[in-house]
Amino acid sequence: MIADHLCLILDWDSGFFGRKIAQVAMNTLNVAQMEQIMTWCSIQKIDCLYFLSEADHAESVRLAEDNGFRLVDIRITLEKKLQDVQTVQGQDPRYAVRMCRREDAPALRAIAKTSYHDSRFYYDSKFPRHLCDSLYETWIEKSCEGYADAVLVTEFERQPKGYISCHLLGEQKGKIGLIGVAADSQGKGLGHVLIRESLRWFSQHGVEQVTVVTQGRNFTAQRLYEEFGFLTKSVQLWYHRWFDSKEYSGL
Repeated sequence: MIADHLCLILDWDSGFFGRKIAQVAMNTLNVAQMEQIMTWCSIQKIDCLYFLSEADHAESVRLAEDNGFRLVDIRITLEKKLQDVQTVQGQDPRYAVRMCRREDAPALRAIAKTSYHDSRFYYDSKFPRHLCDSLYETWIEKSCEGYADAVLVTEFERQPKGYISCHLLGEQKGKIGLIGVAADSQGKGLGHVLIRESLRWFSQHGVEQVTVVTQGRNFTAQRLYEEFGFLTKSVQLWYHRWFDSKEYSGL
């Protein structure tokens, strides 16, 4: 079928949000490809199409803007090589850090519910806010159930106050997934503790290179990662394109 190689229907997103959602499979596009994609969306009756564009590809940016896509996020990927072992030694004695437990789920879900308001889903008003909250609650819960290779939890007075999820990618590479700190514990250095302990965990598992993704609008997170020696690897633009039945009739 036309453009099947250019787009992918996202079954999980579609089921979660109750809308038919797809994503462009490439990060750069030309005019012919965009025309195929728009036709494919009409045939498939897509409700929302995601497009993650390379920020420095001018043609892709212009095509997205000219075809009704809305910019919802700037995706910053940062990278660190684990050569300076000083960053993975020592532990802050004020906070206990351990692996997550099943009984942590309610506390971690509560943290996740309020931790990601800088993400693209919250900046797209067509996604209901309560579902955006639930998305991240589900994400951290599934991470604890095995989606992530490890979820480290920091606690204060025996109560979970923050977490960070770690993923092993193979070839001595790893990725930080979600990081969250309870609202009543922010500004106390827990983010530093979690990142340091995740780097220790990665080092113990043979990882030599760690990446993490954050939002362009999340300056606090960017500064935090930079303090640990992370450097910007790439900048990409998240676009969302919504369709309706009236529009399809004209494609």
